[in-house]
Amino acid sequence: MRWLPILLLIIVGNACATTFHGDVQRTGNFTSEKIIPSLLWKTNITGLVDSSPVYYEGYVYVTNWYGWGSWSPGLYCLDASDGSIVWRNENITGASSVTIVNGKVVVGSLSGDLYFVNAFNGTVEKSIKLELSPSWWGIASSPLYYNGSLYITTFSNGTLWKLDENGTVIANFTTGGEISPYTSPSAYDERIFFAGNNSFYCLDENLNEVWNYSVSGVTNTPSIGYDKVFFTTDSRLFALNLDGTEAWSVPFNGSLSTAAIAYGNVYIGSRDGKLYCFNASNGEVEWIFEANGKIDSSPAVANGVVYFATNTPEGTIYAVNAFNGKLLWFYRLKPPEGSYYNIMSSPFLAGDKLFIGADNGYVYCFNSSGLVKINVTLTIGNYTEIVNGNEYLINNTTAIATLHYASSDSIGFEYTLDDSWYAEYGSLLVKSIFGLENGYKGNYWMYWVNYPEEPMPSVGANRYELKDGDVVYWYYGSWTSTPENASVVLKINTKVVEVKINNFTASDGFRGGNITAWVNITTADNGWFVIVVSGLNEEGESLAGISTFYAKAYEEIRVPVLIHVPQKATTGDYKLYAGVYQFEDYPEKILTWSHEVESEVK
Repeated sequence: MRWLPILLLIIVGNACATTFHGDVQRTGNFTSEKIIPSLLWKTNITGLVDSSPVYYEGYVYVTNWYGWGSWSPGLYCLDASDGSIVWRNENITGASSVTIVNGKVVVGSLSGDLYFVNAFNGTVEKSIKLELSPSWWGIASSPLYYNGSLYITTFSNGTLWKLDENGTVIANFTTGGEISPYTSPSAYDERIFFAGNNSFYCLDENLNEVWNYSVSGVTNTPSIGYDKVFFTTDSRLFALNLDGTEAWSVPFNGSLSTAAIAYGNVYIGSRDGKLYCFNASNGEVEWIFEANGKIDSSPAVANGVVYFATNTPEGTIYAVNAFNGKLLWFYRLKPPEGSYYNIMSSPFLAGDKLFIGADNGYVYCFNSSGLVKINVTLTIGNYTEIVNGNEYLINNTTAIATLHYASSDSIGFEYTLDDSWYAEYGSLLVKSIFGLENGYKGNYWMYWVNYPEEPMPSVGANRYELKDGDVVYWYYGSWTSTPENASVVLKINTKVVEVKINNFTASDGFRGGNITAWVNITTADNGWFVIVVSGLNEEGESLAGISTFYAKAYEEIRVPVLIHVPQKATTGDYKLYAGVYQFEDYPEKILTWSHEVESEVK
């Protein structure tokens, strides 16, 4: 019986998901298929995009602020299907996330004005100055529309304002001191909740005080669920009962991150770069996920996945399992030297897509289907996969190894394997990638190498040896699907290094004598190979030696190379390198080369 009112609360919130964090309770709870790191589009609106995009009837509304050099400030309307700019109102800029009210975009601005804008053509229908001391932030609070009225806070005097849909002020409640510029009001059960100066307040809809809880320095927006209201300071996370009494509180490095509420848990980012999952009933930590930096982004939850981003120069969008905190995937922004691609914006989900802004001036849209492309380099050797407690030694150059090595600097993901067919066929199967599991809606993970030029492999991916330049397609669809018509495709372009130098050493030498080099090598194929060891001293004089050898695939061999030292060679240090060739390709095509080794001639 306990879950019935909880489910109702979530459904009511999603019915009006056209505001910051998805609903008036700010639960961050959305309805969506699982999103993958497939970038459908990205649109450069310039400046810093720190507000959260909000979706409404096929369009995305978002503001920017504080750009460097040439930039285009404004409130933007983007087509949600392709990211094209529908209109821009250049007079409105800031970090306020919009609320949509009956075809009107309501948004705060850097000037301290609250704007009412036609959602379809961008014209201003009304503006009213509420923040008289806008400073660096103006109105960065995000408006709340509840039971026919609008509510918004101004930071300089800690005031909650109530307006009608047309922008006429009905009432205000002043707490008499500065509050966080980014905190916004929330609503539930005909009451308004907001952070004031030195207290947290619950008011009725006429802005009469119901109760207040003495606390200073609230850093985020309150979220409401499971008969509690959750908010943070820079040192604690609080859970108050709806009568204003404390249910529980725990030490916490609070940030701007507003909690998402789902599955009996509270999900929230911290200043210390960790995403926490707390039990909503008692505040016990269920799990912690460590990200790559401070989390100001407010997490969004949908279909068992938590999405959020990090406010760090390499801003990263994460998707983690809501029940155990395991990474499903990440998408990392890579700025050029001297640039900072922080992400303060919060994800917004609609139409099975995820929208988010970043400090590189872009708005990003990720899809629940489509293509993800990654390049990997595979080097001779092996690694261990642990599946159901069993260890399996896997060659680095197999198709399944592409999953192991595919996490790059920009995109990473989790995958899981199944060994139920290993005893009979020696094959490992893929159970999930990106959190998409076999059997969901009749879809399964399969692989194909060099589609469509080559036939589908007939062996398990752990037994399929790749060649340099092979393209591996991991695709998710029905049993009859192909990489061409599957709903999700992970395309991995491979560079296979078919020879690996495991170790390279060289002795010192004397004029008229020899330097002895030893090169430890593993190859992917049986065959004859050539090793050349050569190098220079500071004067540009060279030394070189050569050996020919036969190697068996995947068996390391230690090859000696004698380097003659001429009688008149200059004494001192020589920097040597080892290069490996296939016998028939020598000397035109080198397979690999070693690190530098120094040898002294005496």
